[in-house]
Amino acid sequence: MRQHHSVFKRGKQTRLPKTEDEKASPLHVDNVRPMNVGLLRGRMSETTRARFDETWRRTFDVAKLRPSSSRRVSRLQAKHAEELEMNGIAQRASGPGRSVNVPFTVVEEKEGALRQRFILWTHEANDAIEADGYEAQVPLKHVSTYLDAVHAECGSTRDLRCGFYGVEVPRGARDAFRFQDDAGDWWELTRLPMGHTCAPELMHTLTSTIAGHPDFVKTVHAVPAAVTVHTWVDNVRYAGSRKVDELAARSKVTWKDADTRTASTRYEFIGVDWDHQSGKVGISARLSKKLARDLVEVRKGAMSASGLETLGGRLLHASAIVGVFVGEFYFALKFLRRLTNALNRGEKAVDQTVRLSGSVQRLLDGWVRAVLEKRRMPVTARVPSLTVFVDASLEGWGGVLVDVATNAIEVLGSRWSRKEKGLHINELEALAFELCVSAVPDKYAGGTVTVVVDNTTVQGVARKGACLRSQTLNDAVVNGLTRLRHMNISLSVRWVKSAGNPADLPSRVPLSAISDKNMADMALAVRQFLTGDMGLVV
Repeated sequence: MRQHHSVFKRGKQTRLPKTEDEKASPLHVDNVRPMNVGLLRGRMSETTRARFDETWRRTFDVAKLRPSSSRRVSRLQAKHAEELEMNGIAQRASGPGRSVNVPFTVVEEKEGALRQRFILWTHEANDAIEADGYEAQVPLKHVSTYLDAVHAECGSTRDLRCGFYGVEVPRGARDAFRFQDDAGDWWELTRLPMGHTCAPELMHTLTSTIAGHPDFVKTVHAVPAAVTVHTWVDNVRYAGSRKVDELAARSKVTWKDADTRTASTRYEFIGVDWDHQSGKVGISARLSKKLARDLVEVRKGAMSASGLETLGGRLLHASAIVGVFVGEFYFALKFLRRLTNALNRGEKAVDQTVRLSGSVQRLLDGWVRAVLEKRRMPVTARVPSLTVFVDASLEGWGGVLVDVATNAIEVLGSRWSRKEKGLHINELEALAFELCVSAVPDKYAGGTVTVVVDNTTVQGVARKGACLRSQTLNDAVVNGLTRLRHMNISLSVRWVKSAGNPADLPSRVPLSAISDKNMADMALAVRQFLTGDMGLVV
């Protein structure tokens, strides 16, 4: 089985149930009405529908599947299989199906109580689909990109009730979703399971379509332009006027606790505490509680490998919410990255206890405290004010600063020293980033700076706030980010093709050698990028 351990993702910490959990915690099931997938498909834009149809085909076109001779021990109790049947999620089957599937439950904490979630690991189907080149397209963006919505009048959140169970498995494909309980009886799912590699993308697309997300649906079905909608797999948040509740009501699907979810100026969504009245965001109460518990474990000097992996994800997520620069905890992040690499290579088990050295313990302790102490951060309503094109060559660095309001252009650049010329090109690009950002005039304090680079490494490091491969690269980017933070500047980073980067020329030739024609060519490149004729937003 391919491993996917990483601290660069947000996730819940789950575990297999112990005997006492199986007796005390209920199975999370509900008899929900199946979605009208045909109706929703008709609302999708042409591009979304084409991708959805392809993913649907991969999920349910099971004619080529052939079961292997191996049989895996089932962990699903017979009483849980019967609960699935009672709620219309599974039905009895005559025997094995087209593929070998592994049913089990995991224990998770929800609203202060433990519950069990059913998973059907369709490992043979997953392997075949991934071998065919499938990569999920679930555009869950960095949390920082969602924060500006706090300036709307209010927000309203929705959560599809048992969302995955709202997708009905076609009858002709159900024998590919068979499993056995611990009594030896055979069952097959009638609803989409968690555990199938395509399930998250199908769920996210259907939820986005239900919500009227303009990136997924035809214009006639999209929410009004004055409303912002964000989807996170089977969760939705509308931000706008107090009429946002009407958008959820007209979707005619089964929302969880729909009668209690009304438009509000204060609520929690994706780990963020949103306060529309003050224009501030903070860490949600649930996330704060989990981090406080993690801090207790860190101070004991040992944690499980899975616990450390989850802690890393939580810290990165929380840091982005309250503006803690993760580059300041470079060595803690490097330790976590090495741990997840060891998990992926099979050198450590997820339940293995990891002893923390004194230095790692202090770094993780400091990082958790930095996040918890900051708690809330104002999100300034901003208008784009400056675009900065950045480039580096083996000869020097160049920058082009463009005032968005006046289109005035300033060209920067200089040659590298002999020592700097010995650095890797990615490190030179990072130094160029730092030099250009440091040149942003004070009059843009409190505004927005869009930095445009043609180096994806620097782009990624600027978005994450840290680099584990190079201390030089990390320090250069963090210095630039720190400068912007002190100026209360909001940063976005975009990518441009090298051929369309106007900063390329000043990185290669002295500023004194740039002619009027060169300036005109750079101005043209700037206009082409800003009007969308080239480049790509990431």
